[in-house]
Amino acid sequence: MNKPASRLLSVVYPNRCGFCGAVIEHDKLVCARCAGRVEREIERSKTQFPLYLSVGEVVFSGCSAAGSYDGTIRDGVLRLKYHYGENAAKYLVPELRDNLYRAGVVSQCDMITYVPMSRIRKNKYGYNQAEIIARLLSKELGIPVVKNLIRKKHTRKAQHEQSLEQRQILASKVYKPGINKTDITGKTVLLCDDIITSGSTLNECAKVLKSRGAEKVYCAVLAQLAD
Repeated sequence: MNKPASRLLSVVYPNRCGFCGAVIEHDKLVCARCAGRVEREIERSKTQFPLYLSVGEVVFSGCSAAGSYDGTIRDGVLRLKYHYGENAAKYLVPELRDNLYRAGVVSQCDMITYVPMSRIRKNKYGYNQAEIIARLLSKELGIPVVKNLIRKKHTRKAQHEQSLEQRQILASKVYKPGINKTDITGKTVLLCDDIITSGSTLNECAKVLKSRGAEKVYCAVLAQLAD
């Protein structure tokens, strides 16, 4: 694309920082201020304890995150969730990729899937942020995405508004086997979502995958709630 056309495109569809929403150059993902903050937050998160490990039985074999669900990273995750701020995911996924390699997970995984949205919610927002993360990771890791292994029944109750006990009950009711009949018996699945707080959602999705025959389920998220 020539420079005049590129400048025109930037005016009509400005590229925005994935974390604060400031207009940035077309070939960037994040503004300089947010980049510095995110890198400091990533370093700090390496010494923090993920809270999901303290809330009960964990069905999945492990969970890797790019950083903690706090500060600028939290802003980016929320921007991805509600404003199609894909730049935050593009910026954080390489860190997530590296953490998955360090954890020894990548060589074990046969496929990638993701936490689904209900049809009504996906029609409302037009996209599923967990699917975006899964597809970005697929490109980084060379592992195929297999969709529709899990489905979500629509509910008017928002997961983040529930108590810990209510989250577990709600998650157990809404996640079911999906329409994709791919045989995953004996396979190891990498399950993606944007954040992990109590672990209820990922736990129930892992149960669904194991009920279909998966041997192991590992999880990958952009951010995790930590102490």
